[in-house]
Amino acid sequence: MMKLKKLLAIATVVFSPVTMAEDILVVMSDISQMKLKGGYDYKTGFYLNELMEPVKIFMDAGHTLTFASPTGQAPTLDPVSDTPSHFLDESKENYNTHKALLNELMLTNKEKSPVLSFSRIEQIGIENFDAVFVPGGHAPLGDLVANDQLGKFLRHFNAESKPTGLVCHGPVALLSALPNNDEFETQMKAGQKAEPTNGWIYGGYNMTTFSNSEEAVATQYYLGGDELFYWPQDALSQAGGNYSRSKKDWQPHIVVDRELVTGQNNKSSTGVALALLKLLDK
Repeated sequence: MMKLKKLLAIATVVFSPVTMAEDILVVMSDISQMKLKGGYDYKTGFYLNELMEPVKIFMDAGHTLTFASPTGQAPTLDPVSDTPSHFLDESKENYNTHKALLNELMLTNKEKSPVLSFSRIEQIGIENFDAVFVPGGHAPLGDLVANDQLGKFLRHFNAESKPTGLVCHGPVALLSALPNNDEFETQMKAGQKAEPTNGWIYGGYNMTTFSNSEEAVATQYYLGGDELFYWPQDALSQAGGNYSRSKKDWQPHIVVDRELVTGQNNKSSTGVALALLKLLDK
């Protein structure tokens, strides 16, 4: 693990005193643009606060972070998210702090980004990580749903009861652990009733994700008059998840079930990170 920590020094900050530093895998999407149902090419990526609020919390707690995506490309910041209003603390000072940290980590720098590929994570050994976190933005719908490597990673975290946190659109990544993830995604995109095969490790888990009513607002204001092929709430519910949501849209809603921590929307990112840390401390 010492070689791993040296390799990822750019993405690691350790504060003292620390009783036990853990290694957290942060899974991101390579997608910067995705084709919508009507053919519109939608520019997307990760949401600034959904990534950086948890990242700062993890780093402040002294943990080592490893960033990874399917092919190890520098991820793209969704331009819609680059505003203080998406943060739980909407102050300009808080926004500036998190934006500066993003720039310091150089995650989006095409030449210097420390993001590793899933294949590199397999070489390092998924067993060397103590927790996993997946931020949102629409991008996870593009390349994380039917990703067999990610499904393998999640099955490890599930089997070992290691904390697994996802927020907003991030929870759709849980579908990668379906034995028939590709077929399920194809059925969802076709507007059919998707049929999960037996053996989804998250079947019956309590969970949340971006709600249909919130997605309707996002569709109206962000998607250029087009729409997604399917919505995360519908997909996770059809797969066998026990879905819940906040009473009002855009309010924090965090669900913890065994090792799994999910957050409904951008306002839930901080809560997901804090809940994940509690599980790590057990």
